[in-house]
Amino acid sequence: MLFPDALLNSPLFGIGLTVILYAMSEIIVDRFNLNVLPPFVIACPLVICVIAFVPGVEYKQYQAGAEFINFLLGPATIALALPLYKNRQIIMEKAAAITSGVTIATLAAILVVYFCGKALGASEQVLLSLIPKSVTTPIAIDVSKTLGGIPALTTAAVIFTGMIGATFNHKIMSLLGIKNDLAIGLAIGASSHGLGTSACASFSPVQLAIGGVAIALTGISTSILAPLLLPILKSIW
Repeated sequence: MLFPDALLNSPLFGIGLTVILYAMSEIIVDRFNLNVLPPFVIACPLVICVIAFVPGVEYKQYQAGAEFINFLLGPATIALALPLYKNRQIIMEKAAAITSGVTIATLAAILVVYFCGKALGASEQVLLSLIPKSVTTPIAIDVSKTLGGIPALTTAAVIFTGMIGATFNHKIMSLLGIKNDLAIGLAIGASSHGLGTSACASFSPVQLAIGGVAIALTGISTSILAPLLLPILKSIW
């Protein structure tokens, strides 16, 4: 056994493993000039590999410590209120654009997931699980339960969406020539929730603030629009 029982049964195991693998991922990104990848994109598969392949290591042992890190998601999300407060003037001025943009983004996300899933032969339960993929995890799970989806699959889809968003969103915006901070923050917050929006911190406080607003509004609009649209979509296909 690679790790002693005393360590495996301590919350320090999950905390230490997460911190060490994340630090290793940062070194890998710097060493091989992989700036296209945020370190957590590498760290997550490494954690999974340790749990899956190292003898004596089980998920429940990792979870005991990882729950402490997971707890920090709450304060981290609340911290988005600071740039939001500092940029409250522009948010008030652009309230109509932000609201309409989030509504369109929500409609597009639901329609794309539904029709692409249908075209690819996904079962109804899988479709219902994937519809809230662009919403922050706690809201996405509740929406999934309401629609009749699988919360575990929804959680995986939300995490994957956030990782893809954090990795590629700004590069796609640059490729398309989009430079407006409001448009970028709105698009990222509405499509890839907290994980994607976290990447805005290194670009612009306005992007971060608008992204934070978009996260909240996307959660609200998805929880309202998804149950209303599903009967109509099912009648079409």
